[in-house]
Amino acid sequence: MKAVIMAGGKGSRLRPLTCNVPKPMVPLIHKPVMEYSIELLKKHGITDIAVTLQYLPEQIREYFGDGSRFGVNLHYFEETTPLGTAGSIKNAESFLDERFIVISGDALTDFDLSAGIDYHEKKDALVSIFMKQVDSPLEFGVIMTNENGEIIRFLEKPSWSEVFSDTVNTGIYVLEPEIFSYLEEGVQTDFSKDLFPLLMKENKRLFGYQADGYWSDIGNLQQYRQTQYDMLNRKVTVSLPGTEIEPGVWVGEHAIIEKGAKVEAPVSIGPGSFIRKGAQIGEHSIVGRNNVISSGASLKRSVLWSDIYVGDRTELRGTTICNGTRLEEDTSLYEHSVIGDHCTIDKKVTVKPEVKVWPNKEVEESSIVHTSIVWGRKASKTLFSGRGISGLANVEITPDFMARLASACGSVLGQGCKVCVSSDSSEFTQLMKQSFMHGLHSAGISTVDIGPSVTPLLRFVLEHEEMKAGVYFRFANRQNEKQVQIEFFDQKGLHIHPDIQRKIENAYWQEDYRRAAFDYIGKSEVDVTAEDKYIRELLNKIRKHTVQQAGFRIVIDYNLQPYMNVIPRLLKALNCEVFTVPYRMNTSEMTQFVRAVDADLGVLLGESGEFLKLIDEHGQLVDDHIMLALYVLLQFYDGKHDHMAIPVHASDELDELAERLHGKVIRSKADPRSMMETEGTTLSLLFDCQYALIHMLEMMALQKSTVAEIIAQLPTIQVLRESVSCPKQAKGQVMRKLIQDSRDENVELLDGIKVNHPEGGWTLILPDHEEPVFTVYSQGNDLAVARQVSMNYVNKIRKYQQVT
Repeated sequence: MKAVIMAGGKGSRLRPLTCNVPKPMVPLIHKPVMEYSIELLKKHGITDIAVTLQYLPEQIREYFGDGSRFGVNLHYFEETTPLGTAGSIKNAESFLDERFIVISGDALTDFDLSAGIDYHEKKDALVSIFMKQVDSPLEFGVIMTNENGEIIRFLEKPSWSEVFSDTVNTGIYVLEPEIFSYLEEGVQTDFSKDLFPLLMKENKRLFGYQADGYWSDIGNLQQYRQTQYDMLNRKVTVSLPGTEIEPGVWVGEHAIIEKGAKVEAPVSIGPGSFIRKGAQIGEHSIVGRNNVISSGASLKRSVLWSDIYVGDRTELRGTTICNGTRLEEDTSLYEHSVIGDHCTIDKKVTVKPEVKVWPNKEVEESSIVHTSIVWGRKASKTLFSGRGISGLANVEITPDFMARLASACGSVLGQGCKVCVSSDSSEFTQLMKQSFMHGLHSAGISTVDIGPSVTPLLRFVLEHEEMKAGVYFRFANRQNEKQVQIEFFDQKGLHIHPDIQRKIENAYWQEDYRRAAFDYIGKSEVDVTAEDKYIRELLNKIRKHTVQQAGFRIVIDYNLQPYMNVIPRLLKALNCEVFTVPYRMNTSEMTQFVRAVDADLGVLLGESGEFLKLIDEHGQLVDDHIMLALYVLLQFYDGKHDHMAIPVHASDELDELAERLHGKVIRSKADPRSMMETEGTTLSLLFDCQYALIHMLEMMALQKSTVAEIIAQLPTIQVLRESVSCPKQAKGQVMRKLIQDSRDENVELLDGIKVNHPEGGWTLILPDHEEPVFTVYSQGNDLAVARQVSMNYVNKIRKYQQVT
């Protein structure tokens, strides 16, 4: 049997480790990660191996040669242009004339390959995928199989609401040569995104093999370090280089540990390294080849490559240092810092946590390095979460961060395009906006600033003007922390697609930004007419004269914030008498205020100008489920629309309400992008409180009805809602267990897991995108039964997060 090692990886998220080496050549305890893949194949009797190459291919060829030094036969197939994971296999078709196994050259595993191959043969499969359960499945392809092991559902890099399991694709496949008939030569094709969905559509025999053992996809710096700690702790069955001179201490040939040096297991010291008297090598440290660790130096949980000099009294804590770097005396490097190849760190330098230093840099004596050289400060896995990017003001979200983020965005957007920007009224968010704009200008992208305003206005401008994208900056008062929220929109006014988010993240971590020529930098414009156009458009959507004649009295809580001035302007144009509540009045006080001034309704605005809450003329706050029903009524009551997007958790009574009004509701994922795409416009009742409020006033004026009287027209909504805490690392495990429980039931997986019960009603289990929480919605003919079913799932979530 033959094999393919996929070794074309660039390893952008591992930079600066991969600035000068391809990802398969990154060392794991003194050996390239790809060498462990070769050893595993040889262990299972597979010695005829194809290697697919793309990035820095000569380094792989030079090290491994024809494979004879490792007891295998290697055959190289190089891509001149990127062909994708499956396309690169097609490039080796001439060699792969029998059943073969595909394995990654940049992951570490000790899976029993022979058992997986036997499983493939027993199932007479076309494709068998080695599967593994992981804590966080978001960066992988999630797989669901039936009882026979056939793959019935596959989704690449899902969001939390799309996760239906914690079982993922490991990138190890057993394939029959017949697979090549589904691939075109020279065409970029991916296994997960293209080939597997096609084969499933054609009902081909795809099976999932539940592999036992260790597997680590070394996709980021944290995982790179952790994998080596796992190797030292013997969590993975691999052959560690060197001799175990005492339990947990591996030492290579010709390494010297002077008497008086302290070495604490588990550690690995590479060939030719010299540990001076008085040095301390703490647990989980890897000292590579030909390194010198001077007297008084102290290492803990640090990874050193080769040919590194560590000076006297140097302190290394959780750092990674690449080849040929020199650290002079009294330096200190802290957690998650990374130093690239051939750097010089002078005396008494301090490198703070998370800092990355690119290859060939010099850091002068006594410097304190707070930010990376060049660029990139924070080594987290992702930038985006939920609806954008957020962080603590002037701690995580800073002007220099904004400049780098803008440079990353600029590398994804085309030079010469325009980006619309806006913010709330805060001085800090406006400062962040300016920093971001300057970063875009340096990338050759122009900006149009529409000033302080609400998010729906920005979306409106994008939908009606020729611009490439939009960015909105605001404070998000989460748990009383001064957080800044940054939201990104495309040219249609929709939140950018996850694929674009990933491109921006990749550009940010890769830190290879485009800079425009000095005479082609972007220009800045200010548009003071955008709000007027938006208000005119809104007023044209309703019978404004009818509303003007009604003379409504309205209580509003916008606190005189300039960026939220759209609603007061609208209400003035509609001849409404407006009462602005005192600053920081709570909801209970506001309901009393509505009654005290004999108002027709009270209006509570969300921070972004998107979300609306109403208080009726009796001072009653309208429930969220009633608000959704009210929106359905507003959408269809006068025949202006024929369809509307509503979230999956919406009550079934809304279908009947829409049908009665000659409209149709379409269930969608609850995120704004999905719902606006379904409706075909950004003017959405659910995400534009200005638009929703004026339509509410129009209905009240036309029907000569109060808020309470209109609500009385609505059906009774009985949807139960429960929240359950769950650690993020257990979410995928819980989803998998719930799916397994529901195999024989009528299940929908549009957004979370929705179980339709045969006796009527349903339960929806929805993992939160950001928080460690599940929300359980239930509806049934009998409220008591629905509550019992809901609690059953709540208890399951609590139980399954404990299962290991």
